[in-house]
Amino acid sequence: MAPQAAPVQGLAPLQQGGQQQVSDATGRGLAAPQLTSAPLAGPQGRALAAAQAARALENDTPPDEPSEVDDEARTGPSGKTSPLHIGWHAISRKTLRRVTVAPSAGAGLVLGRDRQHAPVPLHLFAPEPVRIALVGGVWAAQLLIFRAFALGARVVVVTTEPRAWAGFGERATGQYNRLTVHSSDQGVALTGSAQMPTLAVYDLGMTGPATTPPLGPWRTQLTILRQLDRPGLAALQESQLALLQRLGGDEAALAASALKLRPHSSQFLQFMADDMLALIGDGTDRYLFLGQTQTEQQFVGLPRR
Repeated sequence: MAPQAAPVQGLAPLQQGGQQQVSDATGRGLAAPQLTSAPLAGPQGRALAAAQAARALENDTPPDEPSEVDDEARTGPSGKTSPLHIGWHAISRKTLRRVTVAPSAGAGLVLGRDRQHAPVPLHLFAPEPVRIALVGGVWAAQLLIFRAFALGARVVVVTTEPRAWAGFGERATGQYNRLTVHSSDQGVALTGSAQMPTLAVYDLGMTGPATTPPLGPWRTQLTILRQLDRPGLAALQESQLALLQRLGGDEAALAASALKLRPHSSQFLQFMADDMLALIGDGTDRYLFLGQTQTEQQFVGLPRR
């Protein structure tokens, strides 16, 4: 007796669903051809496969000269790259001619944040010489130098108190030649480049250097005035930027007169917190919090003047 054919599962629901379901099933079957792992037979099959691969490679390569289409057509209304161009990126010659390179504005660092929590940058190094005066202590100067090391700076310190600077450069950078300490500026070579700018620091107490040292591109002079008095007014007025820690009453009056500050600025200079600085220059005065990190506290110490 011949075995009975097994019923075909899923046939009954199709029959019960009527002609529309049969048509949908047929459409799905046509839309999804079956894959086969059978090898191509004979030389003709291999030649056909090679031709298909060559066409695919040709289609996947960006054209030498993109057709003249506008940017919206290339990227779509949303500004996103068309999915058809995911494998490569092309730009028209017309668009390429609009690409320009802006000149460098100099190397800058974030000095701190103002009372609106906006970052306050300081362009410490530039293609032209920069002169800065700091009325404050060694702590603020070393914090500034610590951040300058991240820009690749080399620092030369001329000081009457070498003990305050002993070992600072080695601790901060792990190198012995990134910061050198001198008792005078005789024979100190001040050369700098965009890759390794130079910061010349003059820590001479209450005055600046006796003569104006020659500066050049990527060379910045930082004059530290431990206390502001009349002998230091010349260094303060000759600087392009002034950084002020909290000042005493007499110091604030001298600074306000020399820098032509507004009356309320003179008062605020006397009540700033230990971790604050006033940045005076370019016709504006800004008061900022330095935002010292734990690493900076480790190498520079807590805020003080």
